[in-house]
Amino acid sequence: MVCPYCGAELADEAQFCVECGAALDGTRATPVANPAVAPAPVGSPAPSKKPKKGVVIAIVCAAVIVVGGGGGLAYHLYQQHVQEQEQYESAHSKHALVVSVKAEGWDTDNGASRVPVRVKGKTVDGKKVDKVEYVASDGSGIKLIQGKYTLKAAGSPIAADGTIYQVPCTKAELTLDDAFAKGEKIDLAELAEQDSVLDFTPIDAADVTDDEINDAVTLAMAYKGKDAPNVDALQHAAMNRRDTAVAAKKAAEEAKAVTEAADAGAADAGAADEKKEA
Repeated sequence: MVCPYCGAELADEAQFCVECGAALDGTRATPVANPAVAPAPVGSPAPSKKPKKGVVIAIVCAAVIVVGGGGGLAYHLYQQHVQEQEQYESAHSKHALVVSVKAEGWDTDNGASRVPVRVKGKTVDGKKVDKVEYVASDGSGIKLIQGKYTLKAAGSPIAADGTIYQVPCTKAELTLDDAFAKGEKIDLAELAEQDSVLDFTPIDAADVTDDEINDAVTLAMAYKGKDAPNVDALQHAAMNRRDTAVAAKKAAEEAKAVTEAADAGAADAGAADEKKEA
């Protein structure tokens, strides 16, 4: 027997078509409730409905819009992150400062100690800064990130010959911001509001005190750079220079006293002779 609905070959005694599920009664087949769509056999999966073409197109377009919008937002967020990262790196990049120092006979390339400079202020993050940095003869030695700072001499350097200097009271006010490029070197002497920041005057060797020498030595010892000087030698030079000057001053004063006494004696003798003659 052949199924009149789907043409499948069936056994003569079959009551249902094993292919389309139509009910059969011997030589005639009787379709189930809806002859256009026969029910699926028990246990078979339900047929899936295909969406209409217009619905498919609408879904695809919506997906494209969502993906496209999300991609644009992601790119915008990425660009914003890159910009913020660049701003952070620029704000926290260290600027090498060039500090102008005037000090007769002072030269770190010739064995002198560096100039101690106290740096006080706040960084761009609001972090307080209060430290001593050391400046070489070429003005190098201080590096700072963005912020607002005050620079002032913390003490006297020691020249190779032992010279000790009067500490200047001048100071430099410095604001580092976006006006300076990332990592830009800054020469304080080139800024309009700055003059010679540190101008040291040598103290007369005979007038140098032990405290002044000890203070300068203590500051010099605190510097641990590769070009750190021989502080013991500088201390010896400073004390020897002072002691020599004191001895020379004392000898000069004694010689002057002797001369003045001799002159006084001669004057007295002359006066006596004049009195005797009179």
